[in-house]
Amino acid sequence: MISGFLVVDKPAGITSHDVVSVLRKLLGLKKVGHTGTLDPFATGVLPMAIGSSTRLIQFLDESKKVYVGRIQLGHSTDTGDHTGMITDTQPVPELSINSVQSVAAALEGEQMQIPPRFSAVKVKGKALYKYAREGQTVEAAARPIVVHRLKVVRVGQDWIDVRVVCSRGTYVRVLAEDLSRELGTIGHLSSLRRMASGPFNLAGSIDFEALSMIAAQRPDWPRVLRPKRNESRIDWTDLDGRRAALVPRFMSAEVALSHLPRVELDRGNLDSLKLRGRTEVGPFDVVDGAHWLAYDGATLLGVMVKSGDQHRVARMLPRD
Repeated sequence: MISGFLVVDKPAGITSHDVVSVLRKLLGLKKVGHTGTLDPFATGVLPMAIGSSTRLIQFLDESKKVYVGRIQLGHSTDTGDHTGMITDTQPVPELSINSVQSVAAALEGEQMQIPPRFSAVKVKGKALYKYAREGQTVEAAARPIVVHRLKVVRVGQDWIDVRVVCSRGTYVRVLAEDLSRELGTIGHLSSLRRMASGPFNLAGSIDFEALSMIAAQRPDWPRVLRPKRNESRIDWTDLDGRRAALVPRFMSAEVALSHLPRVELDRGNLDSLKLRGRTEVGPFDVVDGAHWLAYDGATLLGVMVKSGDQHRVARMLPRD
């Protein structure tokens, strides 16, 4: 059974769902999903769940994310990034790395952030970017976020390179606009690269050039993986060979969920789990509503949740 997590280094110019489509074709599987979207203009870490691991996405701990990006000063855009239309131009004051870092430090910590107009956040069941494309001004409610670290890496005459460590749900585009404003000008993101998302990072990723080589022994991935309608299709290698090349790169569910406590069940509780979907035992200090991993020896059975005096199934994995 093919299952696990694969970290893809997403290139700019394609959506997160485009990556899902590519992997479905490469692996010959329908059950492929991403654990959280990455803007089309952004690059970097996009964790993908494969096979039965799609059942475990909700239990991952991706609460902390790491980005590097460049803020272009002096121009604002309607999207908050370089793909949008310029909406305003202002002069840029003289800056130093020390002065910018001082201002950036004030933006760290817990705060409320309003999602940008061009985002996938839904209001009344409709994504904000759809309202924006229709010319409607709809604002989502502010959401709590945490900026753990906003480090200024380099400063140019009209740009700033930053490294951001933040909570899930943080829009770096909005943070870039906030920093620009606090510096006495305006700005937008000209580039953004996600370096890590929870346990997933670039060190364990595969890029589209490598995926293209696996598919057809050619590195020109747009022609191989995303051909245009008028382009001839390039023959791919056989499915078994593609799977054999990709599966060893998977991160197991056990590693991806290693932040959760684990319990090896005895025979009595294994029988109870099979017959009634619950156990009498769980981790010693787990609180009500918390999750943990149930094991039969070295085999991960699934995720449990403490419910009062007992522990019930939250999600079971299929057995081979």
